[in-house]
Amino acid sequence: MNDLLDLFIIALAGLVHATLQLGISALLLLYHASLGKNVKRKTRELVRDFNLGISLFIALLLASTCFVTLVIFGGALPKSALVILVGLIAAMAFGIWFLYYRKSTGTELWVPRSFARFITERADKTDDGVEAFSLGMLIACAEVPFAMLLIITAANSVLNLPQPVQLLAIAVYVLIATMPMWLAQLLINNGKTIVDIQRWRVKNKQFLKVISGVGFITLAIFLLAFKVMTDF
Repeated sequence: MNDLLDLFIIALAGLVHATLQLGISALLLLYHASLGKNVKRKTRELVRDFNLGISLFIALLLASTCFVTLVIFGGALPKSALVILVGLIAAMAFGIWFLYYRKSTGTELWVPRSFARFITERADKTDDGVEAFSLGMLIACAEVPFAMLLIITAANSVLNLPQPVQLLAIAVYVLIATMPMWLAQLLINNGKTIVDIQRWRVKNKQFLKVISGVGFITLAIFLLAFKVMTDF
């Protein structure tokens, strides 16, 4: 039962991670920039490598967080640390609602303008798999301020699982967290345009903002109920 609970927490943290929008924004930039100068096949390969870069960074970050938690705490987080984690996750919901999206009619995000220009330039100049892969890793790194609490939560639950299941749990988290990028690639490969996807993002901006914040709140409540309040 405890293993199922930890697997659910990992999946829930991955779902909340999937609501973050920097990765999908950069993917659309890369696809738009590449499609104008490359054949569709090469563009698809660049997008695939970009997604692999994001996936690898998240996997490495989660595995590293598991290792650091194991070294510092000798295993899973103590309840005092979990209490702090729950409070920070709940507070992050307000960061999503009030800071993550800029006040505009589009889908501009919290990143500084200079960094946004840098990403646009990098996407425009990306012309091979290595560059696309490194761009994906850079984007995943830039998302860390909003994703790190989710990574810590998932790492704590991974360490509670039997060792043979831990690698599988990390893979499940990465797959869920990167699902929007892989789905966007699939939709584009099957006839959808980046205009269609971006139009949907603009139309549903408020929904995405709300669901992401609610996801953080739900995760905090779940941790409080099943990890912090148990045995009190």
